[in-house]
Amino acid sequence: MEEVVDKMRLLVILLLAVSIKARHIEKECKGIVVNDVLQKEEILKTHVMSPYQLAIDYDTNTLFYSYSTEDTNVFQSAYLNLKTNEFGSIHGIAGGFANAVDNKKNTVYLGGRDGIYEFNYNSKTAHRLNITDDNIWQLIYKDKLYYSKYPEEHAYVFQNGRFERVPELMNTRAMLLCVDDYNNIYFSNSSGLFIHKKANDAVIHIGDFNVNGFTYDVHGDIFFSTPDGIFSIDVAKKEVNNVANIENVSVYGVAIDITGNVIYASEDSIIRLRPTAKICPTDADTVRFD
Repeated sequence: MEEVVDKMRLLVILLLAVSIKARHIEKECKGIVVNDVLQKEEILKTHVMSPYQLAIDYDTNTLFYSYSTEDTNVFQSAYLNLKTNEFGSIHGIAGGFANAVDNKKNTVYLGGRDGIYEFNYNSKTAHRLNITDDNIWQLIYKDKLYYSKYPEEHAYVFQNGRFERVPELMNTRAMLLCVDDYNNIYFSNSSGLFIHKKANDAVIHIGDFNVNGFTYDVHGDIFFSTPDGIFSIDVAKKEVNNVANIENVSVYGVAIDITGNVIYASEDSIIRLRPTAKICPTDADTVRFD
């Protein structure tokens, strides 16, 4: 029995050695690096103007987002199947701008200028839910459905059978928000990124991040984008980590696919980053908050 265990240990060591050797450290790296690994860019969709508010339905492997039409004052919701590349604009929604997915119930919510809609996979259309007529800026789902209202920058949550102002954010502006597993609320406005701590009802300024999108991965970990790159929030360590700097391109939004790959939106494209075998050590910035 001990001999078998020793052989298994040796096999694990050899596999680790092969894995480490397969990825060699580069002296000079050109391209996008995510967590010290050089990435290959995979273009998922082109000729799409200002794609924004990315959200993934992991059950169907479908990405939802909004984009600007030729008339830049009109926004349109759309879907893109990440497996088949099927794409379509979603009809039946007035000014589709926001997207969120309840991945437990496989329900897709879409926000327009007159309220919240639900996506129908069979008809590929949206029908309006009679729960609010607000002009929706952002939608996000974390155990409950949240939205922010434009132009007031007020945050709402669906509870007790109706939408109510998020109590913790009654006295502050929130353009975008998300919630962690401990019910701490992260939110952004023109002054930067903040956290409302559930434990002591305190609001802390995390940093001067120009946040343009929050998202979760399949494990519920939080990521956000700014025009310059992609960041993650380590809730346990109370840190914001720089996942990727994206140079010479304005980032409009971010999502994380079911295998953990970063998908980001540029000015006119949606791009997935896939890891290569090249290691590129970086001095990524970390911002701590208490």
